[in-house]
Amino acid sequence: MQMQEYDVEYAEYLFYSPTELDIESPFWLLRAGSNVAKPHYRVGPRRIECYSIHFVREGTLIVESGGKQSVLSAGDVFCMYPNRTYVYYKPNDPDTLRLSWFRIDGPGMEKLIGLAGFKPESPYLKGKWSPELQELIEQVLHRLREPGTDKLTACLELKSLMYHFFAKFIPAGDTQRSGPSAKQSWIEPCMSYIRLHAAEGITVEQVARFAGLNRSYFSTLFTKTAGISPAEYIASVKMSKAKELLLGTPASVTEIANSLGYSTLFAFTRAFKTYHSLSPSAYRNQNNTK
Repeated sequence: MQMQEYDVEYAEYLFYSPTELDIESPFWLLRAGSNVAKPHYRVGPRRIECYSIHFVREGTLIVESGGKQSVLSAGDVFCMYPNRTYVYYKPNDPDTLRLSWFRIDGPGMEKLIGLAGFKPESPYLKGKWSPELQELIEQVLHRLREPGTDKLTACLELKSLMYHFFAKFIPAGDTQRSGPSAKQSWIEPCMSYIRLHAAEGITVEQVARFAGLNRSYFSTLFTKTAGISPAEYIASVKMSKAKELLLGTPASVTEIANSLGYSTLFAFTRAFKTYHSLSPSAYRNQNNTK
């Protein structure tokens, strides 16, 4: 690590130019770095146009924002939100202050920051530093130091590291929360998972594993919350896709059956007729206006 001396710190600033692939994704890294603060270290008041996540690696940092003051210690993290005023500084003590930071932008950042546990009125997380997180941060910094790297390769590698980084902040056990927010916390992702994979022959057991629950408990909760059993929902998604293919494409009934993960044409025809009271061919003939 090559640090340069500045007015209030010794620091390494590493910059990243987002690629077109970055801009098309939910977020992208703009800058990262680390420092060792001088005794009179003070930054702000300042505003930035994106998000900046700061890690207190050693020492104590005082952060002021929105009329509130917070004292952060080693292992704590704070997030600067766009277009809000912040002041942060080292207290008058003999301890060394070391920080690392990521500056990130993108349309998905607000959601990611919220999932990580930050709030605009309380942008602090206590005791989040870990050896795994430190290793991830060091890998990001190392990647940014490498000159002349293919931009696409660097983009994908950095994106992978940053997704791992955010995963370290998401609280475990969200899929087992109960109460009014249950549908938003786990039912909707399960329904989305089914819609995405129904044509691949997804089973209730596989969806239960995705939700982190055993099959019986998952089926009970899903039925109670969604008003339909997971098996019925899988069938409804497959039948909806079958209708789209029958009326919107020239695909044969056999091709549609194979495309939707049915083992035989007979199994597909029987399922379709049970659901729509017509065979696939009859349904196509009756509803196709072409």
